[in-house]
Amino acid sequence: MKTQARVVVIGGGAVGVSTLYHLAQLGWSDVVLVERTELTAGSTWHAAGLLPLFNMSYSVGQIHKYSVNFYKTLEEETGQNVSFHVNGNLRLAQSQDRMDEFRKYCGTANTIGVPYELLTPSEVKELWPLAEVDDIVGAIYHPDDGHIAPADLTTALSIGARNRGAEIYRQTAVTGVTQKENGEWIVHTSKGDVTCEHIVCATGNYARQTGAMFGLDIPAIPVEHQYIVTEPHPALMERHKEGKPELPVLRPADEAYYFREERQGFLLGPYEKGAPARFVDGVPDSFGQDLFPGDLERLMPHVEAAMKRIPAFAEAGIKDIINGPISYTPDGNPLVGPAWGVKNLWLSEGIPSASPPPAVPAVSLLSGSSKANLPSS
Repeated sequence: MKTQARVVVIGGGAVGVSTLYHLAQLGWSDVVLVERTELTAGSTWHAAGLLPLFNMSYSVGQIHKYSVNFYKTLEEETGQNVSFHVNGNLRLAQSQDRMDEFRKYCGTANTIGVPYELLTPSEVKELWPLAEVDDIVGAIYHPDDGHIAPADLTTALSIGARNRGAEIYRQTAVTGVTQKENGEWIVHTSKGDVTCEHIVCATGNYARQTGAMFGLDIPAIPVEHQYIVTEPHPALMERHKEGKPELPVLRPADEAYYFREERQGFLLGPYEKGAPARFVDGVPDSFGQDLFPGDLERLMPHVEAAMKRIPAFAEAGIKDIINGPISYTPDGNPLVGPAWGVKNLWLSEGIPSASPPPAVPAVSLLSGSSKANLPSS
């Protein structure tokens, strides 16, 4: 294991490995990543892998656009299939107010250069013939959107990072940190110490524990997120047999869930109001690539709404309920950039998507000097 590096990235999920990849891509090859267990072990391995281009923020929207374009090139570069399904994303509006929100977003999309279409209910029905559309006003459609396999993506990013000289140490727990007078860090791990200029924390469910090492109270808590996967449905099997394209990801904005195909069955992912927080006092050492028991009763309001929207869903048997922890901040926005009050420390925490914004801290690190006080992005 190296004892000296320019940057140490803590955390081997999609966010941490993406940060490592982009640092190496930008020329910082003397970088390492340490992961306490295995890559993807936190939330990445069980995430549904959606890529929503829709975002009212100009800056976050830019990152989403970059991500979608970048993922299309990664397989060619690394030889690793990332299972990117560019099947589009269809966001429904059940009120004029919601449709006005979509129109407001169009200004952001036009500025960024994200393709979209505003659709009528009949046009939605053409794209999603299994959906009921009588109660909607319209929709916004992103043809370049879709979903990806987060574990495959992380593998591809790790290959790309290693090819550029970065190193990854698995089964390597960070046990503490010490900052030297010159601003450098000594990262203490279960396999020895690494001295570095900068640290990037991308620890997901462990954000509060990691932050405490630096005297920071990071407002990011793991929350249970469930999604349902069904058995194959005859209607989807027939579409597949006929060579028809995969249906777009469906997002009824006022019903708070996402819905898509999964292996010729359905996948329903509700956004539960009041979903239980977990690990407020820290993630137990015994928790690794684990899940919580599924709670179908808690999901029933969303299940019933989805059955009305897509009647075929009511005919499909439930194959599995995935219920795992995903880190959220109070306002749902990620904590990305220089840490407050601590030199040479960078955060990429509270990112609930497993297809994450790719390495904004990496861009920040290289946007100015390589000395202790770096400008934020």
